[in-house]
Amino acid sequence: MTSRPGTLYVVATPIGNLEDLTFRALRVLKEVDLIAAEDTRRSIKLLNHYGVRKPLVSLREHNEARESSRLVKKLRDGQSIALISDAGTPGIADPGARLVRLARDSEVSVVPVPGPSAITAALSVSGIEQTEFVFMGFPPSSGLAREKWFERTESEPRTIVFFEAPHRLNGTVEALQQHSGLRPIIVNRELTKIYETLVVRHSKAPADLAALEDRGEFTLILGPKTSTEPPELDQADVYDKFSRLTNNAGFASESAVTMLAAVLGVAPRGIEKAIKKGKILVDRSSTSSA
Repeated sequence: MTSRPGTLYVVATPIGNLEDLTFRALRVLKEVDLIAAEDTRRSIKLLNHYGVRKPLVSLREHNEARESSRLVKKLRDGQSIALISDAGTPGIADPGARLVRLARDSEVSVVPVPGPSAITAALSVSGIEQTEFVFMGFPPSSGLAREKWFERTESEPRTIVFFEAPHRLNGTVEALQQHSGLRPIIVNRELTKIYETLVVRHSKAPADLAALEDRGEFTLILGPKTSTEPPELDQADVYDKFSRLTNNAGFASESAVTMLAAVLGVAPRGIEKAIKKGKILVDRSSTSSA
């Protein structure tokens, strides 16, 4: 007689405060045969806190492809498994999607057990009204891919939520200010934990990042574009103003860009693009008239 397949439960766990575990999640963790955890060393602290004594198996980014088939075999044999990540909901910027997909392909029941999420937690305290938002994971660490990622934020009109590593936080906020101009930036550090901190940068005011230690977990929100479109720039005029500020008045290029951005109500990145295109227009005009 063939055994009935078990169930894969995708269980959300606290992102910091252990009291955020739901009653249902606790019941499932106590009832399943096995728990697949991103990092068993971190998960054991949560399980010990609630007196959960179940076999643990590691399911992380580097072994998910191999372990998923073994876990699905256990599910097909009738065992029930809870999938958890280090914090929050599995499969969202965390391992788990491969296991879920393989389980579904193998006709195993997959049941979500919803709960804590850094994404929705950050949005809930942002004070930004929105019916749509975009989650963009982690920005690439460096190079052209990172630059293109910020260009995508510039063209995305909706609220953006993303994560960032602590040692790249300051550079990321500076890049957002260059690309996104007047949009609010909200930096959340250590959500639901003892050292929870929130810093807001509104309009042209710089973010007070001195209040944040460069360690911990960061969730950032870039507010939506306002309904007011930035003014259409006269590129040649912008270049002329920039040249006067740098050549005649002696301002550094960065300072001149910042001043023009403030006066014209355009993100510094937009000013930089206008300057480059304006220079091309002026050079072409000079060449044709020579």
